Amino acid sequence: MSVEDESVLATAAIEKTFRERRGGFLAWAKRHAPDEESAEDALQDAFIRAIANASALSFVEDIGAWIFSALRNRLVDLWRGEGARRRSGAVDLPEETLVEIAVAAGMDPQDALQRGELEDALAVAIEALPANQREVLRAQALGGITFRELAESTGIPIDTLMARKRRAMRKLAAALEYWMEE
Repeated sequence: MSVEDESVLATAAIEKTFRERRGGFLAWAKRHAPDEESAEDALQDAFIRAIANASALSFVEDIGAWIFSALRNRLVDLWRGEGARRRSGAVDLPEETLVEIAVAAGMDPQDALQRGELEDALAVAIEALPANQREVLRAQALGGITFRELAESTGIPIDTLMARKRRAMRKLAAALEYWMEE
């Protein structure tokens, strides 16, 4: 069978999956997205990615599982923040959290310069975390997703997710101690 024939078969499988499973995917996405529009956009993006990669997907046995993974990954990206913010490494922490961290670090919480430097240091430290720890931290601590929701969407046990967050927090604390010494 030619590559073109395989691509046509994969596209047909994607279309069939869309017709049969769109409603279920959308219902799941609505439970995990910030809003209904984001859920619909994420689902559309997952199917567009599938169609764009149809030739590569001709070897995938369960197209629905691949599309679900693409949907889940897109929603995780949404919870991480806007693309520009993610690329710049910006961290969106509530003002109270920044003040709490500043006070705990012995800084004047009113010093905007120090808070700005602290935000920058946190952004660098978060980016330096291993991917699995960074994803849990962003989704759970910064994105507001519960461990249960995260476990359901990723298939990773809650205990594993909690351990990853604990390790991430320890690494962030160590990075900030180093930052304070400089």
